[in-house]
Amino acid sequence: MTAHTYIFYEEPGIQLYCGDCADIMPSLPPVDLIVTDPPYGMGRVANDGKDYLDVVGPRLRMAWATLKTPGSMFIFCSTGEVLRVGAAVGQPLKRMLWMYKPADGTFPLGGWLLTSDAILWFAKGVKLNLAERHPYQADCYVVNKMVEEKWRGHPTVKPLWVIRDIVSRCPKGGTVLDPFVGSGTTLRAAKDLGIKAIGIELEQKYCELAVRRLRQQVLFPGGG
Repeated sequence: MTAHTYIFYEEPGIQLYCGDCADIMPSLPPVDLIVTDPPYGMGRVANDGKDYLDVVGPRLRMAWATLKTPGSMFIFCSTGEVLRVGAAVGQPLKRMLWMYKPADGTFPLGGWLLTSDAILWFAKGVKLNLAERHPYQADCYVVNKMVEEKWRGHPTVKPLWVIRDIVSRCPKGGTVLDPFVGSGTTLRAAKDLGIKAIGIELEQKYCELAVRRLRQQVLFPGGG
């Protein structure tokens, strides 16, 4: 690890590293589930230019290498980048899920407002915790309120209830990894559910934000 790579915060079941995930992931134990929202190439965070996959792609492949068999990896990406992200991972796509945000119409292109995100599911076999899931969640998450967007300083926060639904599928006793943890939504979801999780974030200011979220009292365990 580099001198700038270290455990930034730790509590029972949760670890947050500050540094480049490429330096940290080789030393991690194998994980059961990966849920991550890497840069999209829209210039919102560091290393997020048009060539963002030059940086993100190799790190997604390293994340895949940390995944147990069986295990699953879920990656949020722009609808225009599905093929490129899939090629960057270099593994067969199990299925594409969808997140529709009618209240968040941004970046008009060709006469359409971009109100959706793709969620790419890659799997080394399928072993997900479905024992307590009834009724099943549709494969399109409809987000009518973007109350968590730009959560106190981060530009691309995903809705907690969506991340929580995906994280809840971690096999019992397993560990979730998010190598691009941002404001800490994956860690917050895992903590709410009593699931072990590891997060990695390059920028210290977002690590500090994630810690503030982790220290919040859970007021609405079933909500977003």
